[in-house]
Amino acid sequence: MIIEILKFILKVIITFCLTNIQDIVILINFFLEASEKESLLKNDHVILGQYLGFSILLMLSLIGYTISAILPIKIFGLLGFLIIYFGLNGLYHLIKDLWKKRKNNNTKNIQEILENEQIEFIEIHQMDDNIDLKENQSFCDDLKQIVKVSVVTIANGNDNIAIYVPIFVQSTSWQIIAYGLGFLFMVGVLCFVCYCFIHFPPIYKFAQKYAHFISPFIFIALGIYILIDSECFPWLIKIIRTGKWTNI
Repeated sequence: MIIEILKFILKVIITFCLTNIQDIVILINFFLEASEKESLLKNDHVILGQYLGFSILLMLSLIGYTISAILPIKIFGLLGFLIIYFGLNGLYHLIKDLWKKRKNNNTKNIQEILENEQIEFIEIHQMDDNIDLKENQSFCDDLKQIVKVSVVTIANGNDNIAIYVPIFVQSTSWQIIAYGLGFLFMVGVLCFVCYCFIHFPPIYKFAQKYAHFISPFIFIALGIYILIDSECFPWLIKIIRTGKWTNI
């Protein structure tokens, strides 16, 4: 009996790892973004968003046959466009900030340097005020960040549904519950591992310095990967040709 339980636990762990190993890159990227001083994204947003997104994937898997008839799995691949938008938006703000800095550097003189020193002194106090403002973020601001993480999690894990549905169909009720609880526990483990990786001192210093340069490109690459890997375009083309709304 104990051996069977251990085998089942090992099966849960292996299934989770094989279907969610790509989430490591996503979580590291989000924790990178959260490490930025002025980022609205916080570590708890990343964890809650990951749990929300994965819970939705589990729910869709549990009602897989019904969902697959109403809302084909491949349609989630189109969320790749939203992830690309996140990346392009981040890239836009990055270029905008770099342009401002370059423009300021090209027009500096002695008087401006003195003025900038006064401005920097004011900005130090403003940063303290910003920290207080960030601590008092409205519920809507927090929700936006959590939803952002969950959308990326759902888009990247859309193929999980196709894997989890047959597993759940072949399992008993208690096994399905055990799968769900085991997967949710492993989400916490995955978040913890990625958080520790990013907050390892040398990596954390690197993250604080270069995260805003790296994150936009990771989002863009991830969005393109999801669009290609989900095969949503061939699915759309087939729907247009046949006129049949089916999950291929």
